[in-house]
Amino acid sequence: MDNNHNNPEQRQEFRLDNQLIVIIELDSSANGDPTLVITQSLDISANGLRVIATQAVATDIILRCCIRDADGNRQFLLVTEVKWCRPQAASGDYLLGLSLFDSEGTDIVAWKEYIAQICA
Repeated sequence: MDNNHNNPEQRQEFRLDNQLIVIIELDSSANGDPTLVITQSLDISANGLRVIATQAVATDIILRCCIRDADGNRQFLLVTEVKWCRPQAASGDYLLGLSLFDSEGTDIVAWKEYIAQICA
């Protein structure tokens, strides 16, 4: 977990304050089933997002995630890297910074089109 609370802002692109459900798939547990962390986005962009979770997630790891809109009408399967994780003392939750990868076999192109559509 990244404990540096003074990290300067690293994203260079426009952010949208959309709240989407983000399900992060952690490594498989002992029984072979993946552990899912259900989070909610605070802001999104074409190449990353900031989410709030009830548990800490290790940083500098690459994970699969699923992003869904509130109605469940749109879903994007993506690959992400957890760039940072910071505890929120007031709520007991954790803020996570996720960077999205341009990976084959994912919905990254559809995600970027979705972001462009929202910005239009």
